[in-house]
Formats: sequence, structure tokens, C-alpha cells
Amino acid sequence: MDPKKQLEVLMLFGYGQEKDASLAYHFPAYFVTVPATTIYPANTGILKKGEFFSNFKKKHTDEAARVYNYLISCDKFEDFVKAASYFKGILNEGLYLYALSVALAHRKDEHSFDIPFLWQLHPHAYFSNSRIKAALARLQLDKPTVAESDIVSTFVTGTHRDPEFKVSWWREDIGLNWHHAHWHQVYPWAGIEINGKLTTKDREGELFYYMHHQMLARYDAERLAVGLLRVIPFDNWNIPIQEGYDSHLTNEYGTLQYAPRPSGMVLSDNYTDPTSPVTVHQQSYNWNRLLNAINTGKFQKKDNSYEDVNIDNLGAAIESSVSSPNPDLYGSLHNHGHDLLSIITDPDGRYKQAMGVMGSVETAVRDPVFFRWHKYIDNLFIMHKNMLDPYSADDLGFKNITLEEISVKVNDCDQKENVLTTRMEYLNVDIYQSMFQQENPQQSLQVSVYRVNHDEFEYNMKVNNANSNNVKAAFRVFMAPSFDEHSDRFGLNEQRRLFIEMDKFVEELPGNTTHEIKRSSKLSSVVKPPGLSIKDILKEVETKRKSTKKNAESECVCRRERYCECGLPQNILLPRGTESGMMFDLFVMVTDWGSDNCTDNLDQGTSYCGVKNQKYPDGRAMGFPFDRKIDVKFFNKFLDTFVDKFDNMLSVPITIKTMPTTKQTA
Repeated sequence: MDPKKQLEVLMLFGYGQEKDASLAYHFPAYFVTVPATTIYPANTGILKKGEFFSNFKKKHTDEAARVYNYLISCDKFEDFVKAASYFKGILNEGLYLYALSVALAHRKDEHSFDIPFLWQLHPHAYFSNSRIKAALARLQLDKPTVAESDIVSTFVTGTHRDPEFKVSWWREDIGLNWHHAHWHQVYPWAGIEINGKLTTKDREGELFYYMHHQMLARYDAERLAVGLLRVIPFDNWNIPIQEGYDSHLTNEYGTLQYAPRPSGMVLSDNYTDPTSPVTVHQQSYNWNRLLNAINTGKFQKKDNSYEDVNIDNLGAAIESSVSSPNPDLYGSLHNHGHDLLSIITDPDGRYKQAMGVMGSVETAVRDPVFFRWHKYIDNLFIMHKNMLDPYSADDLGFKNITLEEISVKVNDCDQKENVLTTRMEYLNVDIYQSMFQQENPQQSLQVSVYRVNHDEFEYNMKVNNANSNNVKAAFRVFMAPSFDEHSDRFGLNEQRRLFIEMDKFVEELPGNTTHEIKRSSKLSSVVKPPGLSIKDILKEVETKRKSTKKNAESECVCRRERYCECGLPQNILLPRGTESGMMFDLFVMVTDWGSDNCTDNLDQGTSYCGVKNQKYPDGRAMGFPFDRKIDVKFFNKFLDTFVDKFDNMLSVPITIKTMPTTKQTA
């Protein structure tokens, strides 16, 4: 894609003026005025500017879907830009950002563009208004660098009087919140229009289950590390919610604050929109109908026929997406739960209070109740999985393949084998270009964040292929805490819900050979490649613009290996562990990729996000082999005795130690 078009995409996100002298490029006139003769979709511009946009309110997402499906349908890039610049003028700010992001994630030409960090496009969803104002004040004083005395205050949203504050640094990680927001842009529950019909993508319902299930497993590991209980599901809606939360975040203009949720609130019916109320009783009915479908193995469709329950259509029904077998009967359990929790402090709107962070995919992960709600949702999926037969020895084995050794080692370090290291660090991030501020992007507006990171490490494996021919094999890498809250060793059927997928990759194993494999943690299939700031993108654009190569103007300025920014941030790949060292079980399983695969495309981000415009690459169930209960009659109750039954599996105990906090990094 030529650099001019990349700049036009940045302009849609709020970068630049009508022209940017530093790049000697004049933006087209349609960024200023749009021809009145153009016909755009009806019923847009309904949600007023300055109000909160919620991904969990059907009226909001229906309006967003009309916009993003129109933008996707524009065949010519010029028509897409004209339409988007028009919508920017009339739409609510949050709705526009969501619709534009969804459109870019699904347009055929999207892979040719780089999209900046969401926290740079919409900093108020990631940083408190007070911190943004303080950073602006430093900028006006020609002090763009964060003073050391200001570092800690960036993410302090509570005190240690609140036990949940112990893990607030993880819930409030800007990369984690970006991941959750972007996943819901890649997989919008309102659907993508194809040939006149709204539809969802391959295995979207299963991905909804698995991505959130993995977030829960990671969060539970962090809770165990600081001495907290694992997440307790929010399954009794009639008692007060013990955990409270205040994000200190505001809307785009800093004029509306996300409503704090004090401890002790009780869920109430939502009558903020009398035309479509959401009631607690209706939620209970929806739960019971979903449970009945799981127990009978059948969904009742609108025409009174029946459809077998599977993990994909169950995910669609619970969320509920446009692929739900019967949304009138099974409701919208997940989305309405978010909605009810977001307005719990003002359920009938009498005080005109703004919603809480549970109402937005950009902010919901910050709230402790997000994980309690999703543990409740996850339990429905587990009930379904428990109805399925355990995997047999044939399902789990791989004939003539023996995994002989596995270990992990920190790179460039004297640390012992099977000891991994993490640390908390202060990192400066640039938030200068807010989406609706016209400023000079060459300047820097930095805010400091407090986050976990780890030392890069490497997997080392030896595997023997006793077949005479070469074999393509998939390596499935997981880890889970070894001990529970009471220092008792986990039984396998309890531990399996805590297994964190660390990587999945394919290797060709030569016949009659023991093959050695070294695999860097940076290549993990669950993480996204490093993102780009607006400055980074502008540098790439400038390099291309000045290039003397033939056809340089039409070449892509992006990195083609990226898949729409989907996946976990690299810094939270590894759980933090403890200062004395937290014990985990590292598990590796080798399976036959010749029978597993749907495509050969396993790359960064694919475990949680799949591959754009293709089938999900792995034909196995997501989370295999831990997605189903283990038959302890045959495989015993602990991981090591289970692994001993199969040559293609190994597990080793590893230790994760957290080291002293590092100073501010650039």
C-alpha cells in the first residue's frame, strides 16, 4: 500500500491537519467536506457525541454495525475514506473508533496498514484524566519526560486496604486491556455482513469461550501468587458484591467519569432505557434455558426444530452473537450481564450517572467483577465439556513419537535451568495523539505505566521419530500452578482449568532421528508482535516516501507478518511468580499435525485470534488435551502419572521468580 494511503488511515484516527509540511503531503479535500450527494446508511448518528458508547448495549452496537458494514462494503479505498471522514463528523466518538477499527480489521486491504496503539488513539480509556492533564502540563513546560516522583501514581486506583488491589497492576495492564478490546473488534458479536447476511467467523463462539477462559487461568495464577483465592464465580445475584472498584477514567473529553462501583452493591434491573429493559429475572431464565440445552444436548431453534449443542454454537448463544441458535429463547446472558453490572449504581437513570467500566470492552478487564462474571460464564462451558466423553488413549497418543527431554532456560543469563524470571518495571508510553485533538504528532506526551515483564527464555526439546518417514508434528506447550491456596498439590481434573497455553508450533521431524528443538519465547502463538506508535508509523511512511526504488509508492509500509494486532502483549506471557519462587508444571505434548491441521498457518496471535479470512488453523478443540475431564480410572489423578502413560508427552517442574523492580525504561 502506498504511504499516502497509510497517512489517510492515520488521518481517520485523528492524526494531522489538512496537510503535514514535514511529510510534504497534502490530504484530499474530502477530509474537510464530503459531497452532499453521497447516500449513507440511515439510523446513524443516534448516539450523541460526548456520551459513553457501550459494546454490550444492542442499540449502540446495531448502530456501529450499520457503520462498519457500510465501510467494509466500500470497494474503492477512496470511497472508504470519504465515508469514514463523513461518519467521524456525525458519530459518537467511542462508536466511531469502534466502527472504524472493526472495518479496518475486516477490509480486504487492511493487512496493508499499520494501526497505532489503542491507548494512543483513545488515552482516556487507559489513563486517568489527572495523569493526562499532568503530562500535558509538563509538555507545556517543555518537560515531556515523566518525573520520577510521578511514576507510581499512574495506576494507583486503590489501597492495600482492598485485597483485590494486590492484582490491580495485572487487571489494569494497558496491553491486556488493548488485547481484550481488539479481540472484540476482530470478532464483533453483531456480525459482519456477507452477501447480504450478517454472520460470524470460523469458530468464533469457541474462540469467545477459549480466549476468556485463558484470561481466567492467567488471572488465577496471579491471584495464587499473592495469596488470594482463585476467582469465585458471581453466581448469586441476590447478595452484595464484596469487591468494589473505581477506575478514575473518563470519556474522551474528560467530562464524564466512569461510575465507581462501591463494595456492597446488589444487582438490580436496568431501566435506563425503558424501551428495552434488562431484568435480573430474565437473566435467570436465560441461564436455566442454556443449562437445559447443555443437559439435553439440544438447542431449540425459532422454527421449533432442534440443533445439537457444540462448543461453537454454545458460545454464540451465551454471548449472544448473530449466530445464536435462538436469541429470543436463550437471550443475551453475557452481554446483558455486563450491562447490568455497568449501571449497578444508577439502574433506572434517576441520577443521570455514567456507566461503569464493565460497559466497555476497552475498560471492563480492570474491574475485579469482570473475572467473577466470566468465571460464572466459563462454568457453563465447563458443564458442556463435562458432558463429553474423556479423550481416549488413541486421541492422546502419537505412534512412534517419543518426547525425550524438555526444559526452559533464560537467555543470556546465569540463571539455572527451569528457573524463569520476571520483574515489575516502569515504562514510559507516548499518548500524545488523542483521536479528537489536532496536535503536532512530532512531539511526545509521555505517561509512565507500572507493569510486569519477563526475561526472554528458550524452550529446549528432544523428540525421537521412530518412523522411517518425516512427520509434521504440532508441539502444544502449557503451564499451570502446581499447588493450590492451601499448598496442596492440584489433582489433574482441578488443575486442567488452570493450564495456560504458552505456545503452539509445528516442526517437521526427520525419520529415524532424534531431533533437537530450540524455540524462543518471543515466537509464542498466543502473543501479538510488538505494536507501533504513530511516530513509528510516520518514520516508516517517510522512509518509503523518500525511497528511490521503482514502485516504492505502492509498496506496503507495514510488517506483513502481523495479523490485525490480535493476541496477548508479550510482557504478560509469563505469570509473575513470587520472590521465593512459585512452582509451575510445564507440559508439552506432540501431536500429528497431518491429522490436526486445517491450515499450515500457525503464527503469533493465532491461538486466540485465528487467521484472517481462513479457517482456524488447528483442527483440535481449543485447549486440547485439557478441555475435557480426564478419566482418572485409566490415567490416575495427577499430571505426572497421566504423562507417564504417553511417550509423546512430558512435564517438568519449573520455578518462576520475580526479581526487584527495574527503574523507568524508555
